[in-house]
Amino acid sequence: MDFATCPRLVSTSFACALVGVLGLASGCGDSGGDYGGSETGAGSGYEGDSASYGESSGGGTTGGGSASDGSGDGGLSGTDGGDDSGADPSDGETSGGEPIEPGQLTAGEWRDLDHWDFWTNILEVLSWTEYEERWGYFTTERYAVVVTDGEVPLADAEVRLVDNSQAIVWEARTDNLGRAELFAGLFGEAVGDGLQVEVSSGGAQASADAVPFAGDPQVIDLEGGAQPPAALDLMFMIDTTGSMLDELKYLQSELADVITNVKANAGEQVDIRLSVNFYRDAGDEYLVRSFPFTTDIDQALAQLADQTADGGGDYPEGVHWALEDAMFNHEWSDSARARLMFLVLDAPPHHHEDIVADLHTATEEAARQGIRVIPIGASGVDKETEFLTRFIDIATGGTYVFLTSDSGIGGEHIEPTIGEYEVELLNALLVRLIGAAIAS
Repeated sequence: MDFATCPRLVSTSFACALVGVLGLASGCGDSGGDYGGSETGAGSGYEGDSASYGESSGGGTTGGGSASDGSGDGGLSGTDGGDDSGADPSDGETSGGEPIEPGQLTAGEWRDLDHWDFWTNILEVLSWTEYEERWGYFTTERYAVVVTDGEVPLADAEVRLVDNSQAIVWEARTDNLGRAELFAGLFGEAVGDGLQVEVSSGGAQASADAVPFAGDPQVIDLEGGAQPPAALDLMFMIDTTGSMLDELKYLQSELADVITNVKANAGEQVDIRLSVNFYRDAGDEYLVRSFPFTTDIDQALAQLADQTADGGGDYPEGVHWALEDAMFNHEWSDSARARLMFLVLDAPPHHHEDIVADLHTATEEAARQGIRVIPIGASGVDKETEFLTRFIDIATGGTYVFLTSDSGIGGEHIEPTIGEYEVELLNALLVRLIGAAIAS
């Protein structure tokens, strides 16, 4: 099949059918009320429309047009699909000596925040709670907030959940649709009474009693808030251990195409800073090969192209070092319309009490700075890795991306435990997500 001409194929995961059998959903339909804006940023993000599990009003996998969508200031058009040439991943070239063309890897996307009933149901009924306990992420006490200035969503506003002693429970920043996600007791800690939401932007402040999420977000109007500059911090953190050999060269081609496309389509409307980074594991040539944010896109592309896959050994890798480096060793913009971190991986971190604590710290810092973590699960990802990375993307307001086996490239890819989704070309999917994040 030519995926270049048919970029979005509907696929239903095994979990959709299983959830239906258990009576959690009828035809994998959402019970309604989850919120989100449109993919192009035209919506306010707090309409509260009912959406089915196969439809997302806020960047989900089946809703809202083709991969070329993207309007408004900074919106992006889609990438062109490449040919399915079956290249050899070991040398970055096809068997005929031609470079690997982008538009070959296929992927899907699922935003649990837009399908909250689905998420909470699978955690309760399908016994995925072992992953909650093992990694210490408990997402049930969610407080979803949308901040506006009049009728206009306010981006990059600071939002805090505090108790009656003014102790900070959780901190986040709004995205370009004014959305912020707050959590109480995310890591299993005790939380005080009398929770309130405090919002600040440009010297303006507002507060309100916190309302637990029950289908619609809590809307807080902040008169006189300041919109951030049209700026994007875009980071890629990529596993380069030996197990990534089957897909790394393809990923390098796809990500280079995404970066080039974003720069070409949004570079005049949005200031773009890019950071490409790579990680392995203890005992390898490096733990994290880190590059600072730069506006020199050609330099970043050269850094991306220069990497090879090696090392690793056992299944877990140094994911926690990668996240720590991303959050604490880079100078993210103080004010920006969007900060996105794509985490490309095929294995979980090692499991140890100290590592779990490090993961929690990095997740908390990402949310505080308004960095949306978007995992990209490659071949080799197991259920534990899937659920851990979904915990992290939920906590930071991100979404979950996963490679599929439709391309015929790389090893087998597990079906994620989600509802109906559409298969897209990876490069077009990522351009769509970035475009939605920076649209005004």
